[in-house]
Amino acid sequence: MTDWIDSHVHVLGGDEGALSELAAREAQFGYTHANFLSVEGMDDAAQNALAIGFKLLSERHYAFGGLHYRFSYDFADEALRLWELGLDGIKMIENKPTERLRLRFAQDDARYERMYGAAEEAGIPFLLHVNDPRSFWEEDKIPDWARAAGYFYGDGRYPSYETILSESLSLLEKHPKLRVCFAHFLFLSDDFDRLCRIMDRYPNVYLDVTAGTEMYCDFSSRHAAWRRFFCDYRDRILYGTDTCAPIEGEDVRITEELNRLERAFFCGGEAIPLWGETVYGLDLPEEVFADLTVNNFRRFAGERPRSIDRARAAQYLDGRLSDPSFGLTERERKIVEKIMGDCLQKSDSDSII
Repeated sequence: MTDWIDSHVHVLGGDEGALSELAAREAQFGYTHANFLSVEGMDDAAQNALAIGFKLLSERHYAFGGLHYRFSYDFADEALRLWELGLDGIKMIENKPTERLRLRFAQDDARYERMYGAAEEAGIPFLLHVNDPRSFWEEDKIPDWARAAGYFYGDGRYPSYETILSESLSLLEKHPKLRVCFAHFLFLSDDFDRLCRIMDRYPNVYLDVTAGTEMYCDFSSRHAAWRRFFCDYRDRILYGTDTCAPIEGEDVRITEELNRLERAFFCGGEAIPLWGETVYGLDLPEEVFADLTVNNFRRFAGERPRSIDRARAAQYLDGRLSDPSFGLTERERKIVEKIMGDCLQKSDSDSII
């Protein structure tokens, strides 16, 4: 197989130089295409600029834009504008519990309704982060690292796991034609039967396997059932890694380990050590593995990346620079200015990952 698509990568907190670092890291891991996900909803007004910049690096790159919340505006207009300038879809981080608490926008909030309808009509795919592992709400089960990172949600301040999930399923009921991929297997790898029912009821739903390492323990604990799941829904599961830039130190080792884990888990059936646990690979059939790593993302997001309309992208970024409502930080302004300049320059050829 010559192609391998990583559907889930980020730049978090870095500048435009981190885009090249991310592309180089993806090449190092052997991915031929990567999909940048803007997390503009985490209050970083440079994320959509970075998404545009990632696509300008290579004609092989995909990128999904995001929504901002620094002031009220029409979400449908923003989604359509990002689509028209050449991004490949919309990423929503809004219902990760930390962001849900801060923003207070449910996934089925009425203020999103026109956007979802416009996306159904235009064919815009959405990649949604909904919830976190169920154990993060449970005092006696949350991992130490998650508690230290501020991811304990059982103190009464956060909506429940079931509330956030039910709101997201409500979205699917209202917009059955919307193409949605739920990141991290919808954090339902511990509930096989329920996830099967969701996949059967909503044929436009996709999942990505971006770790969450708890996911691989769950898969291994019901090995035969989950292997069958990957075969039964072979055309609706995407491969992704959550690889980020910039990273350094221990995070580099963890990223490399997770990439090796995912490859070994899906390619083979041997025992794999995983932070004090042992998991057993699914050893997927070759044709199912090809769907997971290449074909399904193309079904979801397009056979090839969409081209950036440089003039429209430059106009969009100039709007960020000229509108004081954004209150751009020095870092954000520098990134937006640099990528706007890149949009205005014509290049004879693009690099590849």
